[in-house]
Amino acid sequence: MPRRIATPAEKHSLPAQQARSKATRERLLAAAEKVFAEKGYDGAKLADIAEEAGVSVGAVYFRFKDKDALFLAIAETFTGQARARLGDLVLEGKAHTTADIVRNFVLRTASNMRTHRGLFRAIIERGFGHEGVMTIMFTFRDEIAHALETVLAERGGKKSELGDAVRVATQMIYGFLLLGILNPRAPTQQNARAAVAGLADAVAAYLSTVVPA
Repeated sequence: MPRRIATPAEKHSLPAQQARSKATRERLLAAAEKVFAEKGYDGAKLADIAEEAGVSVGAVYFRFKDKDALFLAIAETFTGQARARLGDLVLEGKAHTTADIVRNFVLRTASNMRTHRGLFRAIIERGFGHEGVMTIMFTFRDEIAHALETVLAERGGKKSELGDAVRVATQMIYGFLLLGILNPRAPTQQNARAAVAGLADAVAAYLSTVVPA
């Protein structure tokens, strides 16, 4: 009997056991983010995460040494996915105005933080003491700032001032969003959409001092 030739889809698919393991890992990461968002890093127990993911606690320990290892995996996954979509976050090309670039960056950053609220709450509560997570997040933060600076420089931004201006702008954005998203009593929670739009306008106005409109 002639040997069966695998289809292209089969050649690039994982064996069933590996595919199930990958799906379980992804389910655990999503469950951990949800539990972190609801209970905070310290309040989250591996048993809570296992229950949310629909697996045993043993299944969690089979893949992750402890909660810190799970936290690190969430940060790695988030930055990997965000890095792959960096072009959506930082628009390129002269067809976009400076204000469009800035507003898009603010709105997409806000959306990312809302979607991954558990990760960012964990960063505030535990991340600054977790060297591995901070290395990952700060490296990606610098990559984003560099990409934004490069795009704005192509639009005629003053190179002598642009680096500092972008750092100030991104600090404005991250600080505002972290406080607004993680603090349920923040005034901006009452009308989050309008608050983020106002932030985008403020950052665009600030960067207009070093980048032509």
